[in-house]
Amino acid sequence: MKANISLALNALLIIAVAYLFTQQGGSSTPSAPAATAGDGAAAGQIVYLNADTLLSKYEDFREKQQALAARQKEASQRLNQQMQALETEFRQVQAKIQQGLLAPNQIASEEQRLGQKQQELMAEQEQLSSQLGSEQQLLLGAFQEKLMRLMDSLQEARGYDYILQYGQGSGILGAKDSYDITADVLGILNNKGE
Repeated sequence: MKANISLALNALLIIAVAYLFTQQGGSSTPSAPAATAGDGAAAGQIVYLNADTLLSKYEDFREKQQALAARQKEASQRLNQQMQALETEFRQVQAKIQQGLLAPNQIASEEQRLGQKQQELMAEQEQLSSQLGSEQQLLLGAFQEKLMRLMDSLQEARGYDYILQYGQGSGILGAKDSYDITADVLGILNNKGE
């Protein structure tokens, strides 16, 4: 699940960089000089977010993620209990068959009933899996949309040329801490809910 989040955030930030590149590329004004090593994020036009830190410390997203995981665990436990109950019924029917307590038409009826129950459980499992997957995608989509709006407003307000992602799976292998705006973004997301 964390890999999906990382991949989704990577794709989102690549789109953001492409968007910012096209916005800046069409401008006829000369670009600002490149920042020197000691200038910091304010003078530099390239900053970055640490995606792993952002996902782990953004409180609203983390709470929703935990609630979704709890629902997933609860559903899984409930389905496991129903499967165990079905297995118990199956063993009871097998025992009756071995003891000769069921007539052939009763055996066929029990096999059909147990098969139907098994199909219903499998369909419920698939439905729950699909529903929880959809909710996960909606959660990620809402997060990405909120992050994009925030990145657009920060880019405009602070004059950033590029906002990159730094973290596991990103193309950035190293970056100075002075260009890291993760704490600022977390402060905005956690305090204002923006």
